[in-house]
Parts: sequence; structure tokens; C-alpha cells
Amino acid sequence: MLGLLLGSLSASAQTILPADQATLSVAQRAQRMADYLADALRLNTRQTAKLRAAVEKRLDSADMLGHLLFASGQEASSAYENVDYRYYADMGKVLTPTQFHQLLQLDEPVAPADAPVVVQRH
Repeated sequence: MLGLLLGSLSASAQTILPADQATLSVAQRAQRMADYLADALRLNTRQTAKLRAAVEKRLDSADMLGHLLFASGQEASSAYENVDYRYYADMGKVLTPTQFHQLLQLDEPVAPADAPVVVQRH
């Protein structure tokens, strides 16, 4: 689920967001993700505030990278990996080991075959 919210930061320089996510500011997207993670990981108030700041920093950095031109795909991939590394390093300082493990599980990209199917009834 979180993988769908975040998009794939390290996959490419272009992040594709669902239509409703594309119109939200970085701060709004960070708040949505922080709210979701705070509930999923059962965070306390201090952890939630630090998580929100880290998520906003991660999204802001990814947005900035999305506007840059890279000499190669490897250079772009490395830049996104550095953003992710800093994010996870920050989270490692805030979360308990169990919470951090859960975060990693929630943040794994969802393969198309594993993605939930939404059925709309008319």
C-alpha cells in the first residue's frame, strides 16, 4: 500500500502518481503518508512528528531530482538511492526495530500481479 503512495522513488527520475496525488503539495502528500504510517506502525506523537518531517524531506528531494537532467540512468538511480538511504537512516533513529522492519515491508514496491484489484459495481 505504501509503495503505491510513494511511487518508486529509486526506480526512475519520473514519479507517476495517482491522479488525486498529483494535485497535492509535498506537505499534503507527506501528511497523508505520515498519517497512514503512524496508524500502521502504531507510532507515538514524537515518532509521528519525526516521521512526517522525514517523509516530507524524502518527497521534496525526489521532486527536486525529478526536475534535474542526469547524464545517465545510473546517475539518476544513484541520486534516488541516496534520498532513500537518508530517509531510512533517519527512520532507523526514530523507530523501534520492530517498527522499522514493518516500515520496510510496507515500503516494498508492489508487483503488478500482487497489486489489489479494485472492482467497481454499477
